[in-house]
This record gives sequence, C-alpha cells and structure tokens, in this order.
Amino acid sequence: MSTNMIDSPHEKSIKFLQDVCQMDGLELLKTSTIYRITVRIRGRSGRHYEVTAARPIGLFSKVGWETSVTGAAWKNDFNSEASRSYTVNLCLNTHEKKRHLPIGDRLASLVLSLHNDVKLAMDIPLVAQFIVCPRDDLLHIYTFQDDMIVTQDMIDNHEDFDEDYNVYEDDEIDRFEEIERPMEEWFADDSEDAGVPDLGQRSWSQDLGEFIMQQFERSKSES
Repeated sequence: MSTNMIDSPHEKSIKFLQDVCQMDGLELLKTSTIYRITVRIRGRSGRHYEVTAARPIGLFSKVGWETSVTGAAWKNDFNSEASRSYTVNLCLNTHEKKRHLPIGDRLASLVLSLHNDVKLAMDIPLVAQFIVCPRDDLLHIYTFQDDMIVTQDMIDNHEDFDEDYNVYEDDEIDRFEEIERPMEEWFADDSEDAGVPDLGQRSWSQDLGEFIMQQFERSKSES
C-alpha cells in the first residue's frame, strides 16, 4: 500500500477501525468491495450485532455512507437465510453528530458503543428493549425504534390497508366527490332561491335552516 493512500483520511480511519476490531468480541468481515464494510460485535450482554456501512460504487459519487445495525440473540443467526428471520433492525442514530468524520472513525465509535451494550442501554431504551427481548419474539419484530417496536404484522396490515384503499375506481372516487359538493348545487335551478346566501361561505346546516324559515314565513304571509 502506497504512502499516499495510508496518509489519506479515509485510509487512516479504516486502519483505525481494523486496529479496534482486534479486540475480543469484534470481527471485521472480509468483503468483495471497498464500498461495503461489515463488523460483527458481541456485546457484554451476550447479544450480537452486525454493523454495515455501504455507499454506491464510484470514486466520485456524492452519496455518503449509509450505516445499518442488525441485532441477534445468537451469533449464528446471521449466517443463514432461515436464521436471519430472528434478526432485527435497530434504529440507532447515536453518531449523527460525527458525520463529518471519515467512515472508519464513525464505525469504530459505533462498534465500541455496541460492544459495551449494557452501558449503551442505560442511555438508549431501544437497546435495553432488544437485550431483554426473548429470541422467539424477535421472529415477529421488524425493527426497534426510539418510540416504538415495529412488528411484521404491523407492516403487513399497513400493506393490506394500502391495497384496500387503491381498489376504488376513478368513477367511484368521482361519485364520492359529487356527494361532497356544496349544498347550493341542490337548489341551483330554483329561481325562488335567488335570495338565499351563498352556502359555501357558511355551514350548510345554518343556511338550510334559514332557507326553511324563509319558506315558512312566506307561506304564513300568503295564507
């Protein structure tokens, strides 16, 4: 590796991450591209984490690195499609203020925090919820967020709702819009209603009441 590459901020940060991952319980996985970095962590709680950072391929891409965190009760849950069902996403944004740092530095900070996940759980409730959640329950959970736990059923129900909402045809939507038109259209062809105020400016119930009273007074005067 050339001296110029070693001296670049990115390469220095990657070297720093490699040194951090020499610690017990941390593993920097080998990947087929420099645009994807994956680290496995065993937390002090006994839970396991996989941190992945990726960016689009291309030296001149303006898109930054995107980081994701996946949690598992067992290390082997990361190793097959079947057991991957027992892993969950952890919505962790603990290092947003460090986005100006090279990706290696940011990952090293996140990895060390997860390595001491018991301490991290005292500051971030979703980590505590994940740590105490039984493995079998993780099968039905999609992600742990700051304010809620999102289950797979919630996602499926939301998709079903979207499908039901889209079953209405355009002509049915047009009929709904006709029902919601202003009440003055009901009396638009009646010449006797020329003096009735514009119903669109007030509530239709008030205007309809006044219209009925006018008709009642007119009937009294004519009788």
